[in-house]
Amino acid sequence: MSELALAIPPELVEAIAQRAAEIVLERQGVTAASTSPYLTIPEAAELLRSKRQRVDDLLSSGRLSRFKDGSRTLVSRAELEQHVAGVMPRRNHALRRIA
Repeated sequence: MSELALAIPPELVEAIAQRAAEIVLERQGVTAASTSPYLTIPEAAELLRSKRQRVDDLLSSGRLSRFKDGSRTLVSRAELEQHVAGVMPRRNHALRRIA
């Protein structure tokens, strides 16, 4: 009995993953236009399903970058998602301002 092998191009896998993510967001009522690239600390804690102190600790340790918009402290959604996925390098304590 011979085995059947199918080669799937990485571009196709990426397209399928992208569409799956879009479907999940649609079902949650989130559209691309309503998704900000930045989160407040309480929003970041909600995404992590943790207490606010956990986000503060990640910011203080340099694992996440801190962005300032006036008096508000914001966290990059993409950076937070990378942290959750376990692909974030340790960052310095740089403070960035949003233009």
